[in-house]
Amino acid sequence: MKQKFKRRNYFINKEFQGKYIFNAFVLLALGSIFFVFILRFFSSNTLSIVYENYHLELGTTPDILLNKILNAQWLFLLLGGFSLMVIVLLLSHRIAGPFFRFEKTLDSMIRKDLTQKIFLRTKDEGKVLAGKINSFNQKLGGDISKIKNNSKEIDLFLEKTPKNEKDTESIGVYIETIKRMNQKNLDILNEYKYENE
Repeated sequence: MKQKFKRRNYFINKEFQGKYIFNAFVLLALGSIFFVFILRFFSSNTLSIVYENYHLELGTTPDILLNKILNAQWLFLLLGGFSLMVIVLLLSHRIAGPFFRFEKTLDSMIRKDLTQKIFLRTKDEGKVLAGKINSFNQKLGGDISKIKNNSKEIDLFLEKTPKNEKDTESIGVYIETIKRMNQKNLDILNEYKYENE
């Protein structure tokens, strides 16, 4: 049965998520300013008439529109900024949550604990990476288990070896058997490439 996880804390990595929320808010503000300048540029040669509260006003379109936009812009920035903050928080949560799980699992791997598995929610990003880390842990754990079993076999075989054997031929057979058993471990270890090889 597939486990379902529901995170209660949406600010998992405050620095990462805060940076994205701030960048999105700045982008919204710059977009609003850009919109005002574009509107002003394209309407610079036009006149407008506004009738409001029993007053008739005649003026250039950019000045009248700019006045109306500035009156409404603060509300747009406030509501749009808050909405954008919530949306970016929810979207960044789908990335920050898996990063948190990856870090915790890799920390446990560094502590030589290969039992940890990464479980992600349905809409989380990074499922392929989580699957690969889980597969690596399972493969490495399986190989370590094989090496342990082979070492136990060698120990059991050495316990059965006669201590006062004067027959060099029998000793040679024991040594060859131990070498074959140890070769199983070497075969497993030789599948890996590592830095201090």
